[in-house]
Amino acid sequence: MNCFVARQAILDKQGNPFGYELLFRLGLDNRFPDIEAELATRRLMAEQFLSQKIEDLVGEALCFVNFPDALLREGMADAFHQHRLVIEILEDATPDPALLEAVKRLKGLGLKLALDDHLPGSAWDAFLPFMDFIKLDLRQTSLADCARFIQACRRYPQLRFIAEKVETREEFAAAELAGFEFFQGYYFQQPQVIRRRILTTDELTAFELLAAVSDNDIDYNRLTELFSRDLSLSYNLLRYVNNLHMGYRHQNIENLRSAIVYLGHQQLKRFTALVMTAYVSKNKNIELYRLSIIRAKWCELLAEQVSSGLKDDAFICGLFSLLDVLLERPMAEILPHLSVAENVSQALLEDKGQLGFFMGLVHDHEQANWPQLQQRLAFIGLSETASSQSYEQAVQWSNRLGNQHRLN
Repeated sequence: MNCFVARQAILDKQGNPFGYELLFRLGLDNRFPDIEAELATRRLMAEQFLSQKIEDLVGEALCFVNFPDALLREGMADAFHQHRLVIEILEDATPDPALLEAVKRLKGLGLKLALDDHLPGSAWDAFLPFMDFIKLDLRQTSLADCARFIQACRRYPQLRFIAEKVETREEFAAAELAGFEFFQGYYFQQPQVIRRRILTTDELTAFELLAAVSDNDIDYNRLTELFSRDLSLSYNLLRYVNNLHMGYRHQNIENLRSAIVYLGHQQLKRFTALVMTAYVSKNKNIELYRLSIIRAKWCELLAEQVSSGLKDDAFICGLFSLLDVLLERPMAEILPHLSVAENVSQALLEDKGQLGFFMGLVHDHEQANWPQLQQRLAFIGLSETASSQSYEQAVQWSNRLGNQHRLN
């Protein structure tokens, strides 16, 4: 599936990109679509932050994203501990004590904050000590008023000012004299629409997941089963854990159940809210998804017979073995952003270890390389019959999942 995002550069005084504002788009048409702002932000965050590296989009620059008032209050931004992310508080937000507490919480988590299209006024004074950036629209606030406001804010040394809607060389020069450090507008660049490829989530599974996490008593076995049946859910779950807990040692979360338990009820609800807004493409490559599911179960069954302690890792290894094909990116770029065990990473990147051996066995079977397959089976003491039965069981398991979806 393709997703779309527009980005508009925010430049420093020398014309170098300091950041990019990210704007949700539904296609190559460069205008904001006719959807609610909250939905746009949910989808933008799910599509641009969960499914892939944001660095591929903005490089070393910061990325500014609009967060409507309701999303700030519900805590959706809390999950994204991205050092490149700047959360923009919109001009129609209500500067009340509840929003201030949300801002303090976000600041305490180390996130960067900006007031967007800010109109100077005393109602926002309590927020200024917690802001990193203030964006002033030159179409709404005169340069003289901007200069006075910037001067009045000198007591907040962390504050940096961005001039928006800069449309001419003269406005750029005047804005610099008024005290602005950064500049955004059509004089420099119109928003550029970029197409990116993402994994998507099966709509039915997403609804089942929503129902499961809405129960007061979480059934972790049920949740693990739901995640296990869908490649993109598993992928995005581990990406979510990694985003939520930057610096967390990935080897401590080695399987789906551990990730689910670690997140807990509230964060599972937030994760589900995200994936529910990034539905699966009806044109996704069904056969590749089906093969991923077969490989996952197949590797799990092989591990059961050879080294049962590797069952969970073997499942993940098979499930993620085609991510490079699905995402059209090298596996070496994908795995560092997933909380997978080291032996899974070694198997998928270097064909090493026992899991790498299992994947070699799977590849030999798929490619009908029978002499090599027989050597591998003999090495681990597994009969050809047992290997074939494992494959057939994996296919049947995949078919049952597919039939269940069609019946529903």
